[in-house]
Amino acid sequence: MGSVKDAMFKALAKRSAKSEDKPAAVRAAQLIKRFGGSVSDAAKAVGRSSKTLKAWSEGKSSPRADSNDALNRANREALVPQGRRERLLKSASDDNMELTSNDMDWTIRRPDGVGKPGGGLVLHAMIKVSDEERERKVNLGEWLSEGHMEDLLQAFMDGDEEAMRGVFVEGLDVYFHEAELGDVINVQFSPLDYGDQ
Repeated sequence: MGSVKDAMFKALAKRSAKSEDKPAAVRAAQLIKRFGGSVSDAAKAVGRSSKTLKAWSEGKSSPRADSNDALNRANREALVPQGRRERLLKSASDDNMELTSNDMDWTIRRPDGVGKPGGGLVLHAMIKVSDEERERKVNLGEWLSEGHMEDLLQAFMDGDEEAMRGVFVEGLDVYFHEAELGDVINVQFSPLDYGDQ
């Protein structure tokens, strides 16, 4: 079974998280290619000089740990463009859900005039509800707030697997009220579509 990080990579970047394990020369060259061959734009994304990024891409030097993290982050940001991230955030807009309370329990519901959405974030994982752990596919899309979606995307950009898992657990708690997340098999993203409102 796969990790949360690998499932998120496949869902958002359309590749394996193992791409971050490739030599720095390969990752630096890929980043330059993603910026249309512009070494200066790629270097700006990493926060290092053009000379340094070029040396990495040619295998003449290797990045230190903090620079290696910056290189991986720049590649993640290039693979999941800002426009796509904004569409995913917009689809999770809190305008499409209302939180209500009856003194005993909280409920999330759609405001009047907002229909059931299509699309969303589907989590395919081993999930334990009550005492039963089994493989489940759960559309968390409409159960994740805009803040949750923002946290999930930020955790992906930061490469923070524990934070990604934490957002999924919070979403599952809203969906099932009490659940445990086991191995993550797959994650699918598509912006929620509420149709014409």
